Amino acid sequence: MQGPRGALPGVAQANYLLDSRSSVLSESPNSPRPDGEPSPLTDPSRWPALIEGVRPEAFLVVIASSMSKSLREYCSPEDIWQETLARAWNAREAHRWQGSSAFRAWLFEIARNCIRDTVRRLEADKRGGGRPVKRLSDLASQPSSSDSGMHPPDSVTPSRILMHAERAAAMQRALESLPPELESVVRMHLLEELTMEVIAEHLGIGVAAAWRRFRKGTELYSKQMSEWSGGSSSGP
Repeated sequence: MQGPRGALPGVAQANYLLDSRSSVLSESPNSPRPDGEPSPLTDPSRWPALIEGVRPEAFLVVIASSMSKSLREYCSPEDIWQETLARAWNAREAHRWQGSSAFRAWLFEIARNCIRDTVRRLEADKRGGGRPVKRLSDLASQPSSSDSGMHPPDSVTPSRILMHAERAAAMQRALESLPPELESVVRMHLLEELTMEVIAEHLGIGVAAAWRRFRKGTELYSKQMSEWSGGSSSGP
């Protein structure tokens, strides 16, 4: 996908994949919490379940497809996801809870901004007098006095990161095994949760044709996921 002339590498893809997903969800009806009932975002003990509920592995696949080759040399999808969680955790008091769909859309918006900011940081570092560019993961691993409050509890432990990365890799392999015309529909509807109307318009096909591609593609996708998971496929 080509971005506008002069666009930063990786940003054009991020704008479509993440912004389109966010705008669709932000228009979906959500049930606000009753007045006086605290948002689950303010309860640290509920964050692990909230984060698992948005399917981090799906985020990793979408983030990876939004990153250019040069950006991948600088950081990984896992780096972007960890940065997304850190920003969400630090901004949790400002987010108005409107349900899990709106929460997921908010995280997609933050991820998009993380990609943009990382690309700009990379470009700035490259212009900084020939100094070697530090990878985002190296910067994140440096000790900081604020590290203890930077990430949501139990959401970025090594075991969780590995589990999500392995699941995302399997999902990516299954998607790549599909014919291109099926892969795009399955990815956009199953992982990004775009509506078929939005997908059909983007691909220049009818809604009925988009649904046919999705049904055929998900059948093949589920078969691949089942084979790689030992006969039982759960989730996307």
